[in-house]
Amino acid sequence: MKLGFVAFPKPPEEYLDFAVEHGFEHMEIDLFGPQQWLSKFHTARIRTLKRQIEERSLTVSFHAPYTLNLSDFIPEIRAANVQYVERLLNVACNLGAKWVTVHPGYGIGIPTLDWIRSKAMEGLKHSLDRLLLIAEKLQVPIALENINPAQPKSEILFLLDKAEGVKQLLSEYNSPMLKFCMDVGHAEISSGFTSFWAVVKERCIAMHVHDNDTYQDLHLVPGNGSINWHEVLTTLQRDGFEGVLNVELFLDEHKVAAKKFLEAILKGRGHAS
Repeated sequence: MKLGFVAFPKPPEEYLDFAVEHGFEHMEIDLFGPQQWLSKFHTARIRTLKRQIEERSLTVSFHAPYTLNLSDFIPEIRAANVQYVERLLNVACNLGAKWVTVHPGYGIGIPTLDWIRSKAMEGLKHSLDRLLLIAEKLQVPIALENINPAQPKSEILFLLDKAEGVKQLLSEYNSPMLKFCMDVGHAEISSGFTSFWAVVKERCIAMHVHDNDTYQDLHLVPGNGSINWHEVLTTLQRDGFEGVLNVELFLDEHKVAAKKFLEAILKGRGHAS
């Protein structure tokens, strides 16, 4: 089990020495901020960044922008999102990234209409059918992430916000390139860590780690919310999880505080990261 962090809001180059100084082993490059837009990962930058990563014995992954919608109802818009992820998979391959984390997308409409979710899921499957061919060719896994449920009466409906939806989708794909990134904070707002872990543990490659009050996606430092981290880490150790715990927090001091909090629990249980 490795401890890492999501590299945001600064460019990844500015986090390299930070990672080494604080003992992180992995860095997930978030592509939402302008300085990390995919178009800025040109050949020379990728070559230099790859060398810098290797010199520091780090591993990396990518996090696609959360606004991406692989489930869009409109085929032309969905196709543009798919093309973006295709480009990202190629950049990830060239950089030597271990996987690409992707949000599944969302539907928009009257929340009482059941077909909103089914139509969005249909769009996601169309996207995955295309993207997994690319992922298999490049040998770069796609890690889907569970999303916290939208607020009641919202006209936006997030996919994979419930454990049963995750289970159903994963059961339909046997590609070794389809993995899962479990967001522990998002799970807490839904049905909790245990229900999601039960359906993703065989394909879980990483976790996003942050805390909340069970109602809002607050991205608090672990230990400052409602999540039982002793239970989470005990379960991961018991089940032999060998992936990465990526702290997903904005401030650098919060990233470090979260790592220390997790390490204290792990070392208390006789496990060092």
